[in-house]
Amino acid sequence: MNDVLKPPADRDLPPARAARMRAELMTVARGPRVHRRRLLVATMAVLALIAGVAVVKLDTDRTQILAMSSAELDPSLRRAVRDCLEQMKPRDDGGPPLEFVPVSPADVTIASRRGPWIAVLFLTQDGYMACDMYMKFGKLQSSSVGGEAWPHRDYLPGPVQRLSLTSTEADGGSVSVLGRVSARVDRLILEHGNGRTTTARISNGAFGLISLTEDVRKNAQLVSYDATGTEIDRRPLFTYSQNYPHCYTDPTGTVIYGTPGPACLPADPWTP
Repeated sequence: MNDVLKPPADRDLPPARAARMRAELMTVARGPRVHRRRLLVATMAVLALIAGVAVVKLDTDRTQILAMSSAELDPSLRRAVRDCLEQMKPRDDGGPPLEFVPVSPADVTIASRRGPWIAVLFLTQDGYMACDMYMKFGKLQSSSVGGEAWPHRDYLPGPVQRLSLTSTEADGGSVSVLGRVSARVDRLILEHGNGRTTTARISNGAFGLISLTEDVRKNAQLVSYDATGTEIDRRPLFTYSQNYPHCYTDPTGTVIYGTPGPACLPADPWTP
C-alpha cells in the first residue's frame, strides 16, 4: 500500500473523516484510466491538508513531488541532492575549471520530481545553483547544473524571477518551474496556453510548480496576483530568463535589470 494515501499519525482529523478520505481516494485509484486527472487533483488537495508537501503517485513513471524546503525531501530527492552536489565538484578533465557558487544540502530551497525528471534549486547569500537530471531505474542517466552569484540579490526584475525551467518537450509538455517571488505576490499561476492552469506553491520568497497535466504549450505564461486578486505581472514561460518585460531600477534610479529605457519600473525587493 502506498503510504502517501495514509494520513500522518499526528494529524488532528477525526478518525472517521480520515478513513472516509482514504476510502474515496482508493475508490478513484481503482477507477478506469480516464480518471487519472481526477485522482491527481483529489490527491493533491488531500495532501495539501494533511502533509504540507505536494506528493502524488499515480504510477512509477508519474510520481510528482514538490518540496519547498530540505525538510520536505523524500528519499528520491535526497539522493538527487547528493548527485547534484557531486556534479558540482571540481574535476581535472583537462577543460577549463567551472566556478560554481558553493552550496550544501541545507541550501535546498525547492526540489521537484516529475517521474524520472528531477530539478533542485539551491539559494544562498552569495548566489544560486540549479540542477536538473533524468533518472532511469533509480540510476542517473543525464544531468546539468548551472547558476551564478547574485548580480542583485536583494531585488527582483518585477514580482517574479524564474531560475529553473525543465520540460518534457522543447517548448511544452509537462513542466517544472522554480524561482523567486517578491512579497507582493500572493498567488502565482501557470496558464498552460489552452485554458488550463496550475497554481504554484510559494514559501519564504521562493516558488515552485509542477504542471498538473502534460499539455503545457509554447504560449504558456506565468501570471502573478496580489492579495486583492489583482493581476500584477504576466510574462511568457518559454523565453530566455533575462528577456525581461521591462527594465527595472533600484531605489537610486540605477537600472539593474534589462536595457535602460524610458519605461523602467522599480525593482521588487526580495525577502527570503
